[in-house]
Amino acid sequence: LYEKVPADSPMRRISELQLGLTLAQTGEVDKAREHLKNLIASDPADLRSYLAYGAVLSDAKDYQAMAENYDKAAQVVGPIARPADWTIFFQQGIAYERLKQWDKAEPAFRKSLELNPNQPQVLNYLGYSFVDMNRNLDEGMEMIRKAVEARPDDGYIVDSLGWAHYRLGQ
Repeated sequence: LYEKVPADSPMRRISELQLGLTLAQTGEVDKAREHLKNLIASDPADLRSYLAYGAVLSDAKDYQAMAENYDKAAQVVGPIARPADWTIFFQQGIAYERLKQWDKAEPAFRKSLELNPNQPQVLNYLGYSFVDMNRNLDEGMEMIRKAVEARPDDGYIVDSLGWAHYRLGQ
């Protein structure tokens, strides 16, 4: 069905992105990767393509390729990032955190928060990471508390607060 959307339709690009994601979800990960890489090549300025490709790479646990993908997306964003671009840097941070390259992960998370200072997912992820690494404990706990205030019904975030209290002997 996605392939039937006419080439001149304003929905064509979205259908192509969805096709890539659906290929991955149905087990055709190699086809999905190739399809989404081709979409990036066809319009390197479309950040949605990097996000879709990054999601496929994350699911495949290919964190090196994921980091490289988001590095390219960050170059597209350039120095004048918009608040909506926070997700690029958040995903970049996740990729580097999973690669155990904290020196690259932390600046990406901080850039994400610079663009969207109250984003609960980023606050939770960075705060949890700080507590887990036993660094910046006060800042980490404050970030988690702020995330819980924003999303008190989010089990993952509330769990982080409980875990942080436990980790800190509280």
